[in-house]
Amino acid sequence: MTGLRLDVFTGPQRELDNGGSFSPTTSTLITGSTESVLVDTQYMADDVDELINRVAASGTTLTTIYVTHAHADHYFGLERLLERFPAARPVAAPVVATEIAAGNDATRARWADMFSGTALDNTVLPEPLDGDTIMIDGETLRAVVVGQADIPNNTVLHVPSIAAVVAGDVIYNGINPFLAESDAAGWNAWLESIAKVAELEPRLVVAGHKRAELADDAVASIAFTRDYISDFIAEVDAASGSRDLVERMQRRHPDLGNPSALVLSAVTAMKRRRA
Repeated sequence: MTGLRLDVFTGPQRELDNGGSFSPTTSTLITGSTESVLVDTQYMADDVDELINRVAASGTTLTTIYVTHAHADHYFGLERLLERFPAARPVAAPVVATEIAAGNDATRARWADMFSGTALDNTVLPEPLDGDTIMIDGETLRAVVVGQADIPNNTVLHVPSIAAVVAGDVIYNGINPFLAESDAAGWNAWLESIAKVAELEPRLVVAGHKRAELADDAVASIAFTRDYISDFIAEVDAASGSRDLVERMQRRHPDLGNPSALVLSAVTAMKRRRA
C-alpha cells in the first residue's frame, strides 16, 4: 500500500491596486515516509513561509520542487524556498523551463508593478526535467504535458499510486477561470487538455486555483472547469457586450471566487470578437 499523502495549501486571494484581485493559488506537498516533492511555489513571502513550515513539519527531505507552468504565481517562490532547502532540485518540463527562462526578466518587472513591490522577486529558474518521472520514496510521479490552459504549455503531475493529479491551471475549482490570455481556439484547446486529465482516471484533482474549503474531488472539479469554459464559448457569441457576458456567466455560475477574472476575460473576449 502506498504511503504517499497530499498536503494542499491554498494561498489567499490578493487584492490589486487597480481594483481587481488575483485568484487563490494552490501549492501541493506530496510526502512519503522520508521524502517530499512540492508542486508549485506561491509568490508572496508569507505564503512561501507557510510552505516552508509545512515541509519542516512533515519531517521529510524536500528533494524536488516541480513547476507546472510558466505563470509567476507558480514559481516565484523558488528563490526563497531554496534558501531554506538548498538541496532541493527545482524542475519543470523542458517546454515550461524554456518558457520561464525566456520570459522571467519581463515577468519580474511586470509583477513588481502589478503588486506594487509586495510580491517576491525571483531570479531562480527551474531546470528542464530529464524524462517525465520524479521519484519519491521509491514511487513514481509522472509529469504530463497536456498543452493549453489559461496559457499554452501546461503540465500536470500524476500520482498514480493514489489516483491523484496535481493539475496546475488546467483545472479550477470554485474560482472563475482566467480566459483573458487566449481566444476561442485556445479555449477549445483547453477543453482538450481537460479531457487529457480525465483520461488519467484520477480520484483526486488539485486545481491550481480553488476555494480552499472545497474538496479536491476529481469528478466535480473537472466537470466544473469543462462546463464553465464551454458556457463561456457559447455566451461570447450570444452576448451584446462585456457587461452582458459577465451577467450571463454569473447566472450560469453564481458565487464563484475572483469575479475580476471574469470581468477581464469578458472585456478581452468582446474586443477580439469586434476585431
